[in-house]
Order: sequence, then structure tokens, then C-alpha cells
Amino acid sequence: MFWCAFSDAFSNTISYPLDSLNTTTIKDNKTIVDTIIPLHSSFLYLKSNTISKNQIKQMDYRYTGDFLKKSPFNYTIDFGFIGQPNVSVLYGVGQNGINFMQDGILINNRYSNFFDLNNIQSEIIDSIEIVPYPRGFLYSPYNNPVSVNFISKDFVTTVAYSKIKYYQGPDGEALADVYFNSMISERINFSFDITNRKKDDKYFNSNYSYWQGTFKLKYLSSNKFNIVGTYNIEKSIIGLNGGVDTDSISTITSNIDSLLYDAVFAPVRFVDRSKEFRTHNFNVKLLTKFSNSLKSNISLYYRFSNERIAQTNNTPLLNSTNNEKLYGFIFNNKFENEVFNLNFLTGYESTDIISDSTLNLITVNRSFHSANYFASLILSTQLLRGKITPSIFYKYQYSSSNNINNNRRGFGADLTIKINYKTNIYLGFSSFKNEFTDNFTKNYEARIDYTDNKFIISAGAFFRKDFYQPINIYTTEIFFKEQQSLKGFSAKLNFRLGDFSIENKGEIYNSSSSTSDYLWVVPNKLFASGLYYNNYVFKKNMLLKAGIIFTHNGVRKASYDNLSIATVPSFNRFDLHLSGIIQEVATIYFTWENLTNEQYFIVPYYPMPERNIRFGISWELFN
Repeated sequence: MFWCAFSDAFSNTISYPLDSLNTTTIKDNKTIVDTIIPLHSSFLYLKSNTISKNQIKQMDYRYTGDFLKKSPFNYTIDFGFIGQPNVSVLYGVGQNGINFMQDGILINNRYSNFFDLNNIQSEIIDSIEIVPYPRGFLYSPYNNPVSVNFISKDFVTTVAYSKIKYYQGPDGEALADVYFNSMISERINFSFDITNRKKDDKYFNSNYSYWQGTFKLKYLSSNKFNIVGTYNIEKSIIGLNGGVDTDSISTITSNIDSLLYDAVFAPVRFVDRSKEFRTHNFNVKLLTKFSNSLKSNISLYYRFSNERIAQTNNTPLLNSTNNEKLYGFIFNNKFENEVFNLNFLTGYESTDIISDSTLNLITVNRSFHSANYFASLILSTQLLRGKITPSIFYKYQYSSSNNINNNRRGFGADLTIKINYKTNIYLGFSSFKNEFTDNFTKNYEARIDYTDNKFIISAGAFFRKDFYQPINIYTTEIFFKEQQSLKGFSAKLNFRLGDFSIENKGEIYNSSSSTSDYLWVVPNKLFASGLYYNNYVFKKNMLLKAGIIFTHNGVRKASYDNLSIATVPSFNRFDLHLSGIIQEVATIYFTWENLTNEQYFIVPYYPMPERNIRFGISWELFN
């Protein structure tokens, strides 16, 4: 990925273009200056692993899921055809075990517990928080073990701010995005972001189109009270061809690879299956700062969406609709003083799902009503002038679905140790029940981080026991199994030498419950290494970074069509990335992917893109 300042790599703060807003009034012939300091959404936990705004700024990315490549213990189950609902795996947990949140509000589909990261606009994101593994279950109405929180752009400016981004790739792939932010009165800020993404067919029925818009009003009542209202709308249509039909190829030739990677002649499983998705999201957030010690916010949200999968030919025949309507609130209170910190969260949510599917002319009704309530308490204290911070936490969750009631509890503790301003250690443990089992899932994590002007060294490990979840993507009929026990080890080493830098990241996974040496959700090992050149060029008008990146993925097992077991072979690939920031207002991107034209797949049987070139520009205009 592209360059970011080393000093920003472990940043836990959100920066904005403006920290205060001055308004003037005249009283008794005197000019009075009123300084308003806006309030903003903050991280759920300040010591979370973060992907900062500066890191995002120069990343090479197609969609929001690519941001998570900067996180440890991340792997993407990639369907190859761009725009497909890829599965982001964190801490070895797949699609049904991750809380994807935006500004502290859960955005998962409540029917499948899955969230397609294509459905969140990349250009609206300021930074990303990956909560430590032991704490992941605390922050939503559901007991998912992992939490990712996307922090939206939220700033005010005395002059109008605008930004456009455009990129273009092969086969008609393109993105166009327009962002605008301005004060429309002395205390009201307005912003919007509109995005269009599209791609034409290459393999048959692999096209897609996304239209997305986010509109935000922020009322700056005072330094202690702000109101933020947000409306988001999306309409998308995606071709779901089910991958290459290897059974048809096998009737023609015994060499499946001879047609598997042929975009013109390779047969696909479904020539007319598609998914249409529409959603409307309404959020109101009340931000309060009662004092320097006590900060609170309450988020009220309402959403309705419709997902429709349509198919008229091929077998198995599938047509389904999934209508979702939900409303709820999250109340988050943080109290901090020199002795202890107390974080109390509570929330309630009501959901109505009207869902049915027709598979081979048999209609199955999956409609239900559910209600969820939760309360989480996190207590911390600082010892030795903040060098040691122990914490304990507890969560209670009540759920009701079609008159079936469940009470679940979870608890844990963690410890952060600040050895010096360069070195930090984290240790944590938790135990809780999730939605799919009566057993307590046990999660452990340990990591150490060291950073200075030339080096970033990070190492971590996690272990989980007795975690079970059914994993499937019903839209593509690809099914994944999950290890109930899993260990993971991660290491990162970045260092600079003059104008050059090297960035290395490696991960190893192991399961005591695996029936073989190969895992199901994640490969047994992952490795990425990049060699970059960083310096100013063109008389210091452009900050350039150019690099060659090597990626290795190990072997993995996968279920295919819910019947067959396929081996996903290991692969190696090289990519060339260049980016340049021109006078701090425009950024240009150039990417040459898969330089050696490696032929491989990550999901059977969805071929990954061949060698291709993509370029783009991001430009701040009229500011």
C-alpha cells in the first residue's frame, strides 16, 4: 500500500481542518466574538488499533474493504470479480462474526449478520478503529467477537471545501466521487458526498453499478452541545454469476485451467442471476460535553432496506426478497478523572424482517421480529502516572426473536503497559456467549508495539476457543466452515533508510481442531513485503512514493457448492504502486496490478483479475 508518515502509523487521534469557529455579534456598540469548538464522534476505545486519515489518503484502494489491509490479522475472501460481496476476515472470524459500525452504530444486515463493504462510501471515511479482540463484543446489541468502527468525516470550515476523486481501470471500471462541505449559517454546517461506481462485463454477468449519497447537517448549539443529522441512500445492482462452471469445462477437457481463466469462453454458473439492493438510513446524534471529565452522546437511528435476488434461467432456480426495517438507539457515556475512567454503554433495537426465497420452486419464509437490549460497563484505572492501565468489563444482552427469549452475559479484563513513549504492550481476555452456541467463547490477545522515526515494530498473537458460527453467503452458494479453536500470530516491521523504506507484514494461523494441516477461513500463512522510494520531486512540488509489493498467500481449504471440498492453492504476486501529492491539494495514483500475470483464485472458482493498469486523481477544489 501507499506511503504514510511513520509518525502517524499508530495515531489514536482524529484531526480536522478547523478546531474552532468564530462568530461575531454586536451588542451596545461593541463587537463580541463567540468561539464555538465543535464536538466530534470519538473512538470507542482510545487504545484501539487505528488506520488514520493520513494512512488512508495515499492508499491504493478500490473500495472500503481495501482499507483493512493495514490491519493485523486481516484477510479478504475475494471473489475476484470486482464489486462482488467479498468477505473481510479479522482475527480469523468471517462474515457472521464482525460488528461493522459507522460512528458507533451497527450497520450489518440483521438477517444475515453480514455487511458488504461495497455499501459504505470510501470517501466519507476519516479513519478506522479496529477494537482489540477481547473487547469486540461490548459495543453493539449483538455478541459478535470482533468490532470495526468507521469514523465519518465531520468537520466545519469557514470557507467552502470541496473534493473530487476519479479513477479508471480495465473493462469500464470507474469511480467518480464528489464531496462538499460548507457553513450555511453561523451555526449550521452542511456536507454531502455522492459516489458512482461501475464496471462492465468481462466474464459473463460480472458487471455492477453503485449509486450512493450521504447528506449531513450539523448544528453547533454551543461548546457543550451539538446535533448531527445524517441521511444515507444507496441503489446498486450486481451480477452474481456464481463463478466459472468447472463441471461444464470438465465435459470438454480434463485441463480445467485451460478455460478457467479465459474471460471470453469460460462458462459461468448463472447467466442472469443478479442482486438489487436499496437502502435508506436516518441517524441523529446528540453530542454533549458536560465537563472535561464527562462526555456523552446518544445516537438515534432508523433504516429500511430491500434486497432482491432475481433469476429466470439456470438451476438451481433462486429468487428471493429480504425487506428489513429497524430502529434503535445507542447511549454512550464516558467519565474520566485522574483516578479512574468509566465507560457505560446501553442500547435498544427493534427489527422486522420480511424474507422469502424460492429455490427450485419451493418457497421458504424466513420472516421474523426481533428486539435486542444491551448494557456494557468498562472500568479502568491508571497506575504509576498512566504507565499501567488495568481494565475490567462486563456486558449483559437480552434478545427476543419470535417470542424466543435469550439472556447472555460476557466479561473480561485487559492491561495496557506504556514502557516509554515508543513502546506499548497490550494483554487481554474475555469470555461470552454468542448467538449460535450455549458455550462460552474465550478470546485472548497480546501485542507489543514499538515506533520511532525510522522503525515500526509490532508483534501480536490471539487465541480463541469454542467459537461456532454458521458461515454462508447465500447469494453465491459458497459455504465456509469455521475453526472452533484458532491461534494467530502477526508481525510487522517497517523501517526507513534514507529515501527508501521497507514495509513487511506476516501472519501464521493454526487450529487444534482442524482435521488437516489446512484451515478453512484463513490460509495457514500470509506475507507481504514492499520496497518504496519516498521523496519530494519536481522542485519539491510533489511528494512521491513508488514501490514494488510482493504478496504470498498460503494454502486454504474451501467448501464449494455446499457439496465439494476444494483446495485453494498458494500464490505469489507482484504489484507496482505509485502516488504523488501535488502541493498538498491533489493526489495522483497509478497502479499496475499482478505484474507477472499470476493465474489464481481465492474462492473456488472465481478467477482473480489478470495483469491490469488503474489510475486516478483526488483533488481538493475551490478551497
